[in-house]
Amino acid sequence: MDRLTSKLRNIVEVQPEDWKEGYTSYRRQLGLSITEMVKLAKHDLGMSREDARTLKAEFEACRAAIARHQEAYPMETLVLSAPGFVESFNRVDACFLGFRATMQRLIERYQVEFEGID
Repeated sequence: MDRLTSKLRNIVEVQPEDWKEGYTSYRRQLGLSITEMVKLAKHDLGMSREDARTLKAEFEACRAAIARHQEAYPMETLVLSAPGFVESFNRVDACFLGFRATMQRLIERYQVEFEGID
């Protein structure tokens, strides 16, 4: 997850000429990653109801931020220098950081060895 967010951030900051394919792929992979991590957590952690609600809320906040961002900046017309784009990107990135922190707390709480979040 960290690798993908770092690659996305680099594309936004550097804005290479061939950015679109990488940005599209990384954005899609990141969305799939959080979905898969929630599935794994539900299946493997044996979470309390409170922890399951916390994870669900964090996941839904991320998905909502992604949806708002993608609605405002669809890939078909996306220009990285568009007004408000970086701010919207930063809000989505902040959601990913919150989701990641929640996942790490849950993994530590339930003492599960988990590789791949970094």
